[in-house]
Amino acid sequence: MKHLTPIIDVTDKCNLTCRYCYSGSAHNNFASRDKINQMFRSNIQLLFEFTDQVMAYNQNNPTIFIFHGGEPLLVTIENWDRVFTYFRKNKYPIEIDIQTNGILIHQDFIDLFKEFDVKLGVSLDGPKSLNDETRIFKSGKGSFSVIFRNLQKMKESEFKFGCLVTLNRANMDMDGIYNFFKEYQIHFNVRPIFDHQYSVPEELLITSTEYASAICKLFDFWFDDQDSPSLIGDFNNMVARFIEPIDRLTTCSFAKCCNEEFVAFDIQGDLWPCNCLPKNPFYYGNINEYSLDELLAFQKAEKLSTRWDKLLETDCKDCEVSNFCYGGCPSRAYYSHGSYFAKDPLCEAYRTILKHVYGKIETSFEDS
Repeated sequence: MKHLTPIIDVTDKCNLTCRYCYSGSAHNNFASRDKINQMFRSNIQLLFEFTDQVMAYNQNNPTIFIFHGGEPLLVTIENWDRVFTYFRKNKYPIEIDIQTNGILIHQDFIDLFKEFDVKLGVSLDGPKSLNDETRIFKSGKGSFSVIFRNLQKMKESEFKFGCLVTLNRANMDMDGIYNFFKEYQIHFNVRPIFDHQYSVPEELLITSTEYASAICKLFDFWFDDQDSPSLIGDFNNMVARFIEPIDRLTTCSFAKCCNEEFVAFDIQGDLWPCNCLPKNPFYYGNINEYSLDELLAFQKAEKLSTRWDKLLETDCKDCEVSNFCYGGCPSRAYYSHGSYFAKDPLCEAYRTILKHVYGKIETSFEDS
């Protein structure tokens, strides 16, 4: 059954200057918040039209809408309330996910998110000593203190949230990361840094071997910890897939044809397959000119669906774990190899990680 998860870029502006920023926000001039919201308001009907088309495409089945940036909370509460109210008024079964840097969270936002059952992800790269190496204000000051204070506000309000750690050379202390999130009982997931169109400083990039070693170590912490079984959601899903494979129970990096499951949309109506990819050369078109159905039926979009078939004949032909990772992330492949149809440069890391996870699970069954 056809089903799309839209990733919506509400703005490319941000109030931080993270050293590894992939969306260009650290490189763009920062417009006033008034201008950002004026742009959002002027295009909100386009967002509603896109919503209608996505829900029709998904036959009104439950759908996750992921809001990204830049920094999505530069959009005011009043504008977010209009969006959420539109979803509710139309009785759309939409799960609202917002990924934020956590700087602008305050009680009114928390109350709004609780009312509409918003799922909030906050980017935080571990404790202060690690986070403040990379996630910084435009003044150069670290962001940890402000973010952590806002996390505490959410916990006090009994609002559930999770954190996302971007693994890079500056925060490879897996003991420190795991113990920090466990101490404060904050659920988190980890994503690796990768080179992209805005170029990551060389000193922050990690090798495939380093990534594999870090994730295997983190998995062992989590797997052997009987007190915090749900602390890392991605590991829960990974174990579940080994025991009984379930469609869609995976990160987008391990999707068989991620372009058929996700689509990126910006507030001006442009569509392309992934917000980690540049629009050029992956631009599908604009919903002012064509419908969602038409854009997804064009040859450019359909061609991307052949990636796994090509990999099965080449890079992934004899790989024993290929049916778990499906060649990995095409965005990372594009930036590393210049081709969407190549395998993820972290391929060997995935092989190491998946074998390690499987071995750990197998041993635990034997011991039980």
